Amino acid sequence: GIRHGVIEILRHCRPELDDIELVHRLDRETSGCLMISKRREVLLMLQRHLREDRVRKQYLALLRGVWRGGRLSVDAPLCKHQRRSGERMVRVSPQGKAAQTVFRPKEAFADASLMEVELRTGRMHQIRVHAAHVGCPIAGDQKYGDAEFNTLMKARGLKRLFLHAAALEFFHPGERKKMQISAPMPPELKNILSELPRRGQV
Repeated sequence: GIRHGVIEILRHCRPELDDIELVHRLDRETSGCLMISKRREVLLMLQRHLREDRVRKQYLALLRGVWRGGRLSVDAPLCKHQRRSGERMVRVSPQGKAAQTVFRPKEAFADASLMEVELRTGRMHQIRVHAAHVGCPIAGDQKYGDAEFNTLMKARGLKRLFLHAAALEFFHPGERKKMQISAPMPPELKNILSELPRRGQV
């Protein structure tokens, strides 16, 4: 059957909102905060703020392995390319567009690390590619991840990409004030964390 995205569903449910539009996008498997505008002038302002890196976007991600060290800022330019199969991919390339992601360890497990991730730019698949670039791909990532780690996580009950858009901070052009929006981690991801062995456990 036909698969509809968030904006198509909203337009169907709220036909009186003629100008409703996504301000930005999330990968299909990513849960959490998503900005949607009801007025075109607000849409254009917020999209300009995104281009100028004035919107703070924070994520939670479960990465493979034990994270060594503390905060890490990854500055690695990204470019899109297409495989012969037609699949669109993103890779690190000196010819790519500037991309910066900040990783901070939040919780350590025996074979995985829960990380707070902040996007300083908003490139396609940025967190997923940067995590893989530093050798710690995201659990459940079928495109850029590690097959063995994904199999292990699937056996523990993970059925999707472990990436959650936890918070947004931005200046609302209509309300003329700073807004802070957060979304709790969904139960299916919380349950995975409860199943993970802690460091030092046998």
